[in-house]
Parts: sequence; C-alpha cells; structure tokens
Amino acid sequence: MLADYKRLRKLAPILTIAMGVCWSGAILIGEERDLGLKPGMTATVTATFDGQPFSYEVTGVTNKENYQVVFVRYPSPVTSELPQNNIIPVEYYLPTGLFADGPKRPAVICLHILDGSLELVRMLGSVLASHGVSAVVFPLPYYGERGGPLGPRDILEEPQRFLRVLEQTYLEVRRATDFLASRPEVDPEKIGVAGISLGAIVAASAAEREPRIWRTALILSGGNILKIVATAREAEPLREFLGRLPEEDRAKVIEGFREADPLTGAHLLRERALAGRVLMINAAEDEVIPRDCTEQLAAALGISNQVIWLEGLGHYTAIAALPEILQQTARFFAQDLPVELQNAQPAAESLTPLNRIAGCLREITQFCMEEPRPGTCHIIHVASQLEGQMFDVLLIRGRGHQFRLEGQLGNFGRVMAGQGDYPWLVARTGKVFAGEPGAPLETKSPLTYVRGVILERLRFVMLALGGLASTPAALEPLLQIQQEKNQNGETLTVWPAGKQSPKMTMTFTRAGVMPEEIAVETPDRNVIIRIKSWQLHAPASAGVFAPPATESVQEVSRNDLYRMFGALVNFAAEQLP
Repeated sequence: MLADYKRLRKLAPILTIAMGVCWSGAILIGEERDLGLKPGMTATVTATFDGQPFSYEVTGVTNKENYQVVFVRYPSPVTSELPQNNIIPVEYYLPTGLFADGPKRPAVICLHILDGSLELVRMLGSVLASHGVSAVVFPLPYYGERGGPLGPRDILEEPQRFLRVLEQTYLEVRRATDFLASRPEVDPEKIGVAGISLGAIVAASAAEREPRIWRTALILSGGNILKIVATAREAEPLREFLGRLPEEDRAKVIEGFREADPLTGAHLLRERALAGRVLMINAAEDEVIPRDCTEQLAAALGISNQVIWLEGLGHYTAIAALPEILQQTARFFAQDLPVELQNAQPAAESLTPLNRIAGCLREITQFCMEEPRPGTCHIIHVASQLEGQMFDVLLIRGRGHQFRLEGQLGNFGRVMAGQGDYPWLVARTGKVFAGEPGAPLETKSPLTYVRGVILERLRFVMLALGGLASTPAALEPLLQIQQEKNQNGETLTVWPAGKQSPKMTMTFTRAGVMPEEIAVETPDRNVIIRIKSWQLHAPASAGVFAPPATESVQEVSRNDLYRMFGALVNFAAEQLP
C-alpha cells in the first residue's frame, strides 16, 4: 500500500495537468457551444405536430439586465389571404447565462389580451426569464403587424374567415411548442402555456388540444364563451357580427364558439389540472369574465377549490395585483427547473438602476400602506414649486389615525393640523380648533371626507407600485433608464419605453434608497421636488401628534374638522399634474 501511495505521488503532477486540461476543455466547449442565437442565424425544425418541417430566422437580439430577448420569425402553419398574417414575429425571452450543454429548462408560451397589447405578456416573459424560465411572446392572427388596415376587426368581415382564425390560433400555439421543443436549452417535456383574459381562454383550449403542454396558467379566464360574448361590453363587436349574419352562418359561428370553448375539451386537461399543473387566478369582481364562467371552468377541470381569487378587484383593476400575479405565475412554472437551479442561492441584490427605482417605490408604498411599528412614525418632508405656488410640507404618520401635517400648501396658504387623541387644526391667527378633546369618542381617519374617486385612485396606484417594487424585472419592459454617476452620487433619468415624455430625473447624493431631488419634465410643465427628509419607523412620542401649546383654543365638532381635512386633501389632489 505504501508503494501504491508513492506511485500516486509521482503521478500527481501528471494527473493534475490532465485534470486541468480536461476541465479547461469542458469550459471551452461550453463557451464555444453557445446558443447560436445571433441575427441572421437560421434553423429548421423537423419534429412538428403536423409533420411539416419549418425554418426560423433570428432577426435581432436585445440584452436586458436580467435576461435576453431574441427576435425570431417563422411561418404560420396556416396560410391566409393576408400575406403578413402568415409570418409570426416571436419575442423569445431567455435567462442569462445559458449555453447549449447546460441543463435544460422549462419554457412558456405567453398569450395576450383582447386588445392585442403585448405589454402584459412582455412583463410576464421578463419575469419568467428572470426566474430562470424561457418564454415566447407573439401576436395572435390578424393582431399587430400581422393585421390589415382594420387589425383584428378584419376577422369579423366574414364568417368563414372568423372560423379559420379560431383554428389558426390554436395551431400557432402548437407551432410555438414545436419551436421551443427544438431548442437545446429547453426541456421538451416541460413546455407550458400562460394567458391573460382572451389569452387565458385561448391557452386553456390550446392546452386541451396539445398534449405536450405540461403546465397551464390561466389569468382572468373562464369557460362558456357564449355567455361571455353575450354579457361583456368588450364583446359588442362580436354581438354585432353575429347579429348581421344569415341564420345558417350564425349557426356555424356559434358552433365554432362551442368547439373553441374550454368547457368543451376540459376533460382533456383535467388530469393535468388534478395533478396540480393548472393555475387559475381570477378577479372576484370581474365584470368581463363573469365569476360563474370561471367557476364552470374550474369545476370542469376538477379544481374548484384551488382558484386564486383577487378579492375586491375587477377585470381591469386586477392590474393593481399584477406584480403579485406575475410572481405567482413565475413560481408556478419555475417548479420544473432542474434541482440544481432551484436550489441555487440567488445572487445578492446589487444597487442597479432598476433596484434603485424599485427601492423608491417600496419606500413610498410602505409609507402609505404600512402602519409604523409601536413607538415609531413615518416622516416625509418635501418642497416644490408648481405654477408659481410654493409647497413645503412636513407629514408625520403615526399608528392608527395619528398624524401631523404642517407647511405651505400653495395658494391655500399655511396649514397645521393633526390628530393624536383628537383632531385639531391651527387657524392663520394661531388659534387652535380642537375637536371635542374631552369627549369619549373614537378618532376617525383624516381621509373620511376625501372624495371617493381620489381615495380609489390612490389605493390603485399604491397597490400597483407596491407590487412592482417587489418585482424589479417587471419594470424593465416599461421603462427606459439613463444612469450618470459623479463624485457626489448619481442621477437616473427615467421615461416610458417607446416614448420621449414624461421624463423624471432622480438625483441621489447620499446613502439611502430615496433621492434628494426629483425633476419631472412634461410637455406642459416642469416640476422639481426636493426631499428634505424621509424616514420610516422613526422614534416618536405622543407629543408629536398634539396641537401646539396656546391659550387660544376653541372646541369644535370633530366632523367639522374631518370635513376640513378632506378639503385640504381634495385641494392638494387637484394640484397634481
């Protein structure tokens, strides 16, 4: 045994060199065998659902912070009379760091809403890719660049075209499955489909028709298409289309609806649903997809008790929960990532421009939506000049309904108000109006008499921003960001993707997540907001919320003060751009 040990020692340098060469070779092979997805690259897919090979071409590549978008074009499996409708422009979202010999990952086909906007599914694609899951996005037949002068309304010009497009839509999902299954980075047995609204109805029916679909996510979906068409305001063009058809053609179209209805083929998806591979997220107050239609589909799939209901939200206000929806959907598909990728520790969050912006949104929503911890308060002090009016406001938020507000509110003048044990307001003369300080009454929210539309708008904005703050990847498709660093800090200029205005420039000159200055530029006005102080959960005492000490005190009705507080907020809201 000693002799063997000595021989191994002599061989150790050789073994070390050999292992190094092999290891280096493996790395080089991995680097050399990248995905090959570069502009001009073409490939042929031979294994297809219909036995007909097709070729695709890469037309462009865009590198994002957490993922890559590859632009691909390939022919539709259906040839229509409209040439541009016969080519499918695909956006292929890929996680960073992929190579041909790496572990295969799940992939998802993302289907858009009725109006043809791709923004929601682009956000979904970006979040999926940021979670390690590839995704494809493309316009359905006659939508976007694939449509004629009337866009998707061309579909309603004749009944036969309408019926052909229904079939074409499902076949194109199958073609997308072919494309993904051909890619070396994709696990062909873990291809999924996800849709929102119309896209969700299509996704359900497509999954029923395509047995290779492993997982299905249905967001704002339902069955019983005829009921949806009969009741939804958005389906008015379809109702008009049906109304002007001869009886025989109308019967054919109605039969086409029945065949396309997810309820018709639900038995084909039920086994996958019972295995936990169908996700349904729906708005409890949906005014487009009636709750009954969602419940019918869930029952047909055998998952009535598994629907995720967005309480208090409708079909359109569900956007307030979009980031949460995106995260739930991404986690649903990420379950199929290889174990070594699921267990990988995420990299520490760097202070990238996206993370800076997400951090700001997180602070704002915490201030508005999160109650301070016991013994603490939230503090914000901002100053701005708007159309010649000076605003310099200090707001301190305590627990419950405690608050203190003071400063200059433009032409409204100087204000000082608050609520500790009771509401109070300081007049311009210095007199304190106290709301029945000795009465055994519970305090109310200072927003009790704020107009409902303002409160609803504020709630909607805060929910949406709060969700986006938790999903920085969802911000990237929406924004363009320019970063400039200097010795004092950095500035971030942000504007909507695809537009030139409005622009917002944030200046960070100190440690912390909030900027010291925000400049907003619109075609109509420029506004500069200085953030003098921003603190969450700062130490607080009861005296912070008490009125200033003075001998001039007048007791008044609490409701009168709450009405005045409401007037202050209503006035301030009217001054916003």
